[in-house]
Amino acid sequence: MRRGHARIVVAVVALIGIGLLGAVAYGAARSGPGQIELSTTVFDFGSIPNTEPVTKEFQVRNVGQGPLEISGVSTSCGCTTAEVDSRHLEPGESATLRVTFDPLVHNGELGRYLRMVYVRSDDPVTPEASLTFWVTVVAPKSGGTQG
Repeated sequence: MRRGHARIVVAVVALIGIGLLGAVAYGAARSGPGQIELSTTVFDFGSIPNTEPVTKEFQVRNVGQGPLEISGVSTSCGCTTAEVDSRHLEPGESATLRVTFDPLVHNGELGRYLRMVYVRSDDPVTPEASLTFWVTVVAPKSGGTQG
């Protein structure tokens, strides 16, 4: 009788172990990589005066099944700065990407500018997401009336 009881205990322990291994394997299979998504990839600031910077906030989302690590943010020109407020995003989380264009860097030159912001991450499909924006720099409007 003791021998039969021992076999039952061994069988139950083996089944529990197999069940735990299966659960771990299932969880690992469901947990895929992070996936980056920008709230927009093209934006137009419109017309701005050549006297002061303009700033806009965008969202960076992790739409993947695993965590997403943002490794860096860069821009195509020194007139543009960009920063993200969080570099680690769990699935479903968002971070704010703050982009500033400063026309003073171009010494008051007027015209239409195209600039890029690059967000690098460990997303295996899109390791570098990009935001393209346009801005038209114009002369400031005068405050008084002419008579």
